[in-house]
Amino acid sequence: MFSRDTDKIQRTQTSNSVIGVEMQINGNIKCSGNLVLKGKVKGNIECDHINISSEGELKGNIRSLYSTIGGNFVGDVFADTLAIESTASIRGNLYYNNLKAQPGAKLDVQLIKGLEKKEKSSSSKKPKKV
Repeated sequence: MFSRDTDKIQRTQTSNSVIGVEMQINGNIKCSGNLVLKGKVKGNIECDHINISSEGELKGNIRSLYSTIGGNFVGDVFADTLAIESTASIRGNLYYNNLKAQPGAKLDVQLIKGLEKKEKSSSSKKPKKV
């Protein structure tokens, strides 16, 4: 009469990782899913989605599908979608396909639309054999 068929239920779960306010990391981070940065990181980060909160600090590069920056960031961003919050302080090069920005952020950046352009130019700069 009543059946529980849990095998047919598929749930999409994305993992969430948090680097708390009390944490400080020196080194590169690679993770799948979402990363919330509230602490300090010196190193490169590669993940699906990163959110640097207003108290977060990152000195390094970001590679992600979706990046939200609301804290202090120094480095280069390579993101399909980039969101800049009003509390952000950013210095570096921002490579993106889609950009969302709130007024009030402190920016010392170069905005480069189009990730394809950057990746093609990087691959064409191969050293010549002598």
